[in-house]
Amino acid sequence: MRLGALTLALGLAVICSPVFAQDAPRVEVFGGYSYLNIDTNGLTSRQSANGWEASVSGNFNRWFAVEGSVAGYYKTYSVDLDPLGLGIVDVDVHDYSYLAGPRINFRPIFVHALIGGDHLTGSALGFSASQDSFAAAFGGGVEWKVAPQWAIRGSGDYVLTRHNIFGSAFQSFTQNNFRASVGVVYLIGGSAGGPRIPRQHHEKSVDCVGKSEAPLLGVEGCIANGGFRVTSVRDGSPARAAGIKAGDVITAIDGRAIRDSREIELAIGANNSGSFKISYMIQGQWLTEREVTKR
Repeated sequence: MRLGALTLALGLAVICSPVFAQDAPRVEVFGGYSYLNIDTNGLTSRQSANGWEASVSGNFNRWFAVEGSVAGYYKTYSVDLDPLGLGIVDVDVHDYSYLAGPRINFRPIFVHALIGGDHLTGSALGFSASQDSFAAAFGGGVEWKVAPQWAIRGSGDYVLTRHNIFGSAFQSFTQNNFRASVGVVYLIGGSAGGPRIPRQHHEKSVDCVGKSEAPLLGVEGCIANGGFRVTSVRDGSPARAAGIKAGDVITAIDGRAIRDSREIELAIGANNSGSFKISYMIQGQWLTEREVTKR
């Protein structure tokens, strides 16, 4: 169960990644530090464990994604077993979770509901045991984009598990755990924050008029319905880095509407930062937005 949920999520992300790169949704790969606050069902006070979390999510559009997550936590703590004549016993615990489920994006905020399995191992006094149980995580977080393909993520979840931590002679108990994670996100493909807006079917297409070149962007094209239709893209140009191809229609730069090459040059020239945002319609059908670096 634990591997099946993760394999499904990873498969969806890998299979869909070429589509995401074309149409604006993207794959997000996260890795970082994670803290787990553990419920021991009254055996001891609540315990704290340090570990890691990694996840991959495939975004089908700007709102909806499927996420797969794995995490590991490690803890050594002391248990008073004087009533049993054993004194103070050190218990070494490793906990691994494997979860998958839907994620909803309200960028930069996201929420998710993940279900799967949890593998718990413990050792003390030279003996060790392991258990597998159902697990679920409900929560969300925030992602701050710091570069075109990188973001910083912080998240928090309520984590539910059901383990028989007292031994096989007892029933399983629910553990109400909480975790917090922070780390980096690598973004693959186009920007999921950009809207995907289909062109109206009743819009009539017209031939290009006024063919010209926009050197700062590295494209040639002409005036067409909705903006500047690209007919060729120069290698090594910002347009190539943004994924623009012949047939795409540039509609805006930094939110400024574009019609011809002169307006493209003016919009890029007016930008004093090291990068600018370009909006374009892929083959005239889907509107996406990418941030590219000036050359």
